[in-house]
This record gives sequence, C-alpha cells and structure tokens, in this order.
Amino acid sequence: MNLDIHIRMAKSYVQLLSPLAEAVIHDIASNSICFIEGNLSKRKVGDPSFLDVDPKELEKQIDQIIYPKVNFDGRLIKSISIPIKDGKSIKALMCLNLDVSTFSQMQQLAEAFLGTQNNQPEILFKNDWQEKVHLSLYQFLNTNNLKIESLTNLQKKQAVQEMYTQGAFHEKKAADYIANVLALSRASIFNYLRELRNKNV
Repeated sequence: MNLDIHIRMAKSYVQLLSPLAEAVIHDIASNSICFIEGNLSKRKVGDPSFLDVDPKELEKQIDQIIYPKVNFDGRLIKSISIPIKDGKSIKALMCLNLDVSTFSQMQQLAEAFLGTQNNQPEILFKNDWQEKVHLSLYQFLNTNNLKIESLTNLQKKQAVQEMYTQGAFHEKKAADYIANVLALSRASIFNYLRELRNKNV
C-alpha cells in the first residue's frame, strides 16, 4: 500500500507542532512501526506495534477518538488514531501524539496565580470609583465570555446598562471615563443613559 500522502501529512503535523508532536504509522500486517516522525516515545521503525488485534475489531473500537496516555518519561500525551484503509480493509494505523504536559503545568500555574479567594481590602477601594467601574465591566465581560477589544456597539450598550444597574454612573466623571474605556462618544453614553432612565420612570 502506498503511504506517501499519509507520510507527508504526518511530517507536516510534526513540523507544525514541533517539538511537542510525534506521528507514528503502524503496519497492521507486520504489527510493527513502518514510519515515525518526532521523538516523544524514543521508538523507531521496525519496533513492534503491540496491535495484535483483528482489524475488524480495531475498526469498531478506534475511529478517530482522541484519548490520553502517559509517555515513558511520565509526560501526559494526547493522541488520536486514524485508520488507513485500502478499500474497506484497514492496512495501517496513523497515531498522532501531542505532548500536553506543558499545558497541564501552565493550567496548574494559572490556577495557583488566579485562585485567590480573598476580597479586596475595603479601606483601599471604598472611594475608588474607577475600580468599581472596572469591576462592573469585568463582571459583564466574564459573564458573557467577551473581550473588550471586540465588543460590538450592541454589546457596549449592554455593558453600559449593566454598569448603570450596578451604580457605576453615580460619580460625576464616570460617564466620560466609561465612554473612554468603551471607545464610545459621550453622546452615545448619554443617549444610552437617557433610555435607561426613561425605562425606570
């Protein structure tokens, strides 16, 4: 069976994600590795595949399912196995492996940095109206999974409404400040506020 196109794809995958990726093609008939690119597992061409199973059973149980496994050195690997067919029969199996241990460590580090449960000391922020604006805006963005730099005009209007509801406009200079933060004109802010106040009349 000609595996050239699969080998080119495997090499491209490893090149794109180097040094975190490895691609292995297993020959079903010989139950051995016939191609490998990348160096996660330290295996080589000719090593046994340990896939001594009926190809029909293999097809039933493995159909491009992403699964985790642990490398020989303890690193967490995320893998996907893709059957390579000649007609209706599986002749080879391409396994794409990705070292995700670094990302796992980054997640743990991020949780450690961001996981503080302490509230702000009230004495430092009780008069800081800008901080209250920031907190109100952050809550809106976080709740709606938005980023401030990509807000639409409608979303900006909704943000103004949320901040108005939370009392962010009590300070005289708040409207100007929020207009600057949201990249809106003062006229737009006051139009939104006028609409909100008319609704509450």
